Amino acid sequence: MKSNIYNKKSSARLFAVQILFEMEINGKKINNILERLTDDYLIEISRLNKTEKADKNHLSRILKGVTKNQKAIDSDIKDNLIGWSLSRIDSVSRAILRSALYELKECNDIPVKVIINEYIEISKSFFEGEEPNFINGILDKISKIYRSSEL
Repeated sequence: MKSNIYNKKSSARLFAVQILFEMEINGKKINNILERLTDDYLIEISRLNKTEKADKNHLSRILKGVTKNQKAIDSDIKDNLIGWSLSRIDSVSRAILRSALYELKECNDIPVKVIINEYIEISKSFFEGEEPNFINGILDKISKIYRSSEL
């Protein structure tokens, strides 16, 4: 993980991706996850990731939003894949796309360019190959659907 590039909201996005990945892999439920989002937990995960402590409200907003709207979010992802199925996408990439899509659709207070750039940077911290470009392509397509007035 690159150090010192993550502010509080950036850290919330990174942690959301990590937690959503964990939820998918381990079958954890949102209520169990939200219970453990204490200040001590956020400080510890920040230390491990070498980031600032996450904005707890933004982290909770993303986790709750993705969980509540996952079927619609996954449908949007599927509709914008060419030659791929959602299940063929790496679990980390799915977590990145789900988080980013939630923010693109529901967080109109955050500029679309900020959202896309943040999630591309997160993808680069996990992948060195083509995945960041793949994620960027999908986010670009979907941002034109939901936030075209900003582009």
